[in-house]
Amino acid sequence: MKFAATIIFLLAFFLESSVTTLPLVFLTLLCLAVLIRKEWIFVLAFVAGVFLDALSFRALGQSSLYLIVYIFLVFLYERKFEISTKHFIFIASFLGSLGFLIVFSYGNMIVLQSLISSIIGVLIFSILSKFKTQNSRSIIHDS
Repeated sequence: MKFAATIIFLLAFFLESSVTTLPLVFLTLLCLAVLIRKEWIFVLAFVAGVFLDALSFRALGQSSLYLIVYIFLVFLYERKFEISTKHFIFIASFLGSLGFLIVFSYGNMIVLQSLISSIIGVLIFSILSKFKTQNSRSIIHDS
């Protein structure tokens, strides 16, 4: 799973910083936060946000702040409800993408972009969760 997550994250970072305005790094971080549930996701969100800000010529720290706060809210939500479902990822990625696109002023069709982002978020979640289940099966069979 680490290899797949690294490849998806680097691809998302490259595409967001050069090709598209969809918040692909946000979607990848959201899926990683839901699947892995470790605190180092905050460090990754901070570093990725700083690099995204530098590459898009924004004030440093704006993206980092948004990413960290949203992941923090997901971790708070985790304590009350099940978050490892495609329904949660769809809703959380739609709302998070909508907020991201509004805050950073990314055009006129932000609802459509948010809808596309949430579909991509579910796809990323599906891919990463398959790798996670394969890793857990191989660990069980190796023991």
